[in-house]
Amino acid sequence: MRTNRRTAATGAVVLALIAGGTWFWWSARERRENFAERALSSARGSAEAGNLPLATSDLARLVSTYGGTRAAQEAALLLAQVRLVQGQATLVVADLQRFVSSGPREEFRGPAHGLLGSALEETGQFADASRAFQAASDATPYSGVKAQYLLDAGRSATASGDTMQAGRLFERVATEFNGTPSAVEAEIRLGELRKAGLSGVRKS
Repeated sequence: MRTNRRTAATGAVVLALIAGGTWFWWSARERRENFAERALSSARGSAEAGNLPLATSDLARLVSTYGGTRAAQEAALLLAQVRLVQGQATLVVADLQRFVSSGPREEFRGPAHGLLGSALEETGQFADASRAFQAASDATPYSGVKAQYLLDAGRSATASGDTMQAGRLFERVATEFNGTPSAVEAEIRLGELRKAGLSGVRKS
């Protein structure tokens, strides 16, 4: 009986320590998320006020300090947008390639690939931009946004000289999103490709 009591007491202490450690871990994590959210709100305010250098500095610090939090991932996308406005597309490409490779939260994958496509277009890498826009379309659950990303992919493919791929992308939009404004735009783009002499593009 004495042995059982000692075993039970030891088990109770171990359970208490585990419970206390778990509570401390969750509490610290929650505090970190809250700090990150406040920092994001402040940086967003600077961006909205037009103070882009301050916003850039604050967002970069947030991403570095609170990496892994939801706010830090959102900040990475906002930082990319701010840098694009400032003409820093080359830097944005490098940052977003690292970001998408890190496995961000599902909600940020589509926007990250979309921003990467825009940055790649800015740097003249149209074939890569087309692939990034297609990845963005695949990663988003929203029908209208998916169609727009595919139109962007077709535009980049056209700019890269791959008009056959552009035609396939526009045809996909016209078929899968029939009856939407995106489908109408896709038909217009297909007409332009046909006028340019692209063979193999279906006729309406």
